[in-house]
Amino acid sequence: MMLSPHFSLAEMIRSDTATSLGIANVPGDAEIANLQRLCIEVLEPVRAAAGQPVRVTSGLRVPALNRAVGGSARSDHIDGRAADIVIDVIPPRELAHLIRALGLPYRQLICEFGAWVHVSIPPAGEPPLREVLTATRIAGRTQYLQGIA
Repeated sequence: MMLSPHFSLAEMIRSDTATSLGIANVPGDAEIANLQRLCIEVLEPVRAAAGQPVRVTSGLRVPALNRAVGGSARSDHIDGRAADIVIDVIPPRELAHLIRALGLPYRQLICEFGAWVHVSIPPAGEPPLREVLTATRIAGRTQYLQGIA
């Protein structure tokens, strides 16, 4: 099932961790609607602006999968409103700056550990917060810094 012209449901729910642990990472109708909105409102415009394919490294995470990967209990991944993405030919920091410049309706934009970009959308009907952060490890703990560092 295609959620948008360039993004499939299969890629938005694919998880090697879920497969290896036997976790069924299966969305319901509400999660599918959120994933579709994420693809149409954010991922498609990013792909168009970059002129390159966007690779989703993590999309939907059902609660059991989210716990297994150490995700926040309040993660937007749980209800299909977030994706961790990379574009192979664009460094994550540059990708985060591109997304920020596009003025998309994101809730959070996080450049994570210099390795990928997390982008999420707000719940339907809520305004975008457009929070911009950088996740880094300091003394072995994840710290969130304001802006793109």
